[in-house]
Formats: sequence, structure tokens, C-alpha cells
Amino acid sequence: MLIVFFFTLLYSYSFNDFFDIQRKKVWGFILALNSLFHSEIRTHQLFNSLSDESFQLIAHNSGLISLKKNEILFECSYEANYFFLVRTGQITYYQHSLDGNEKIINIFEPNQTFAEACMFNESKYYPVNARATCNTEVFYFDLDKFKSQLYLSRDTCFAMMTVMSNRLKAQTQEIVALSIHDAQYRLVNYLLQKSCDQNGQFCQSVVKLSSTKSLLASRLSITPETFSRILSRLKKQDLISIKDDLITLKEPGKLRELIGFCSGTIQEKIEMQQASGFTG
Repeated sequence: MLIVFFFTLLYSYSFNDFFDIQRKKVWGFILALNSLFHSEIRTHQLFNSLSDESFQLIAHNSGLISLKKNEILFECSYEANYFFLVRTGQITYYQHSLDGNEKIINIFEPNQTFAEACMFNESKYYPVNARATCNTEVFYFDLDKFKSQLYLSRDTCFAMMTVMSNRLKAQTQEIVALSIHDAQYRLVNYLLQKSCDQNGQFCQSVVKLSSTKSLLASRLSITPETFSRILSRLKKQDLISIKDDLITLKEPGKLRELIGFCSGTIQEKIEMQQASGFTG
């Protein structure tokens, strides 16, 4: 009965509750209750090279947060004390322009971390806003506790540098795409990335959109109307077929030709987009 009670608490608290000291202790206890959580976290590259002692210290100051659809995880005004790992669901980074328009900056899906760069920033606040796009679970980790372990583990330092370096390269690629390439290129590029495996090899013809079209359009810096027009045009050209949130690439070779892709660049771009946390 005690375990049931604590798991009931786990799914009833919002992120604002999480900042309460006593409830934070409950989150930590919930995490400690289930060794499966430890096994999940251990598989991630930021944690798999830690010693058992270091991992236990970090896990002791960690927990699991449950968020409902559109619930805010943090805002720019929140003090940056934690970074996160998506367990289930999806988190988006977003910002508002001066005229009130919302721009999706990044999308994070299961087994992707975010906000870890805050441990190296001089500013003590998160630089962007984050919210759940659907019912979502995220692990949280104390930034200072994790940073202290970097001094003790060279492999973990390199893992952190790899994640941050690849994100930087991915953001550079995105700037190039926004500066040089048109909306059709960005959308077709996204579909090709989703259809390939980690080695850049074509592995599936059906792409499932894990986000709404409007959300993806914002992430790709395309208006929803243009997003729909491009999909319709590709469908009329018999290059794709569409059924609900499933898009079938009927002619992947022709789609590559359409945007001037060669197999080598596909692999490079896929590696970068996976490192950046954008898998749609």
C-alpha cells in the first residue's frame, strides 16, 4: 500500500511541486524504489561511464517528473539547477518573439537529454522555455552534483563534450539550411532523415510524424500553410502518400535527387540531427 501511495503522488505532482523540498525528497525516494529506473538511465552515454559510487550519488539527487500535455517544465525565469532526460513523451524548447509569435527551437524525445549545458553557463537561469507536447515523463539531475563528478571521470567528460560538440555542429547545419536552402529542402531532408538508420542507410519507407504538423512546421521554420502545400505537391508528384500521421516515401531516390542529396551527406546530417535531439 505504501508503494501505491508514493506512485500516486508521483503522477499527481506538477513541476512546480517538484521545487518543494519535501516533495523533492519524495521524487528521490520514488527513483530509488525502482531499480529499473537506474538501468534505464545507465544506458545513456552521459551515465554509462560513471563509477557505481558516482552514479549512486547522482541518482540520490535525481527523480522523475510527470507532465501533462502542454504543461510547462521550466521558463526563462526559472533558476537552472537541473538538467533532464526524457523517459517517455516529448519536450519542446520554445521562445516568443516581441510580437508574440512562438518559435519552436528544438524537440526532445525519449532517451535524449537537455539543459545539461547550463552547468557551464555563467547565467543561473534557463535560456529558453520548455514544455511537454503530450503526457511526458522526464528524469531530472542536479547540475552541480553531476558537474562535480566530471572531475573524477575523464570518460564522462568526453561523453559530455561529444554531446555538446555534436549539438553545436547540428546547429551550424541548421543555420546553413535556414540561410541557403528553401522550405521544400528542409521538409524533404527531414523525411529522409526519419527514413534512415543511424548509419544513414535507408531502412523504412513509412515515416510516422511524432509531432503535430504545426509543431514540425515551426521547428523547420516553415509556415503551416507552406508545410501542407509542400506535402500536397510531393503527393501529386507521386513521391509520397499520406495517411493520418504516416507518410510513405514512394520514391526515396527521387526525393534525394530533388534536394541534391548524396548518400554520404545523409549519414552526416542524420548523426548531427540525432545529437541535437531533433528527431521530430
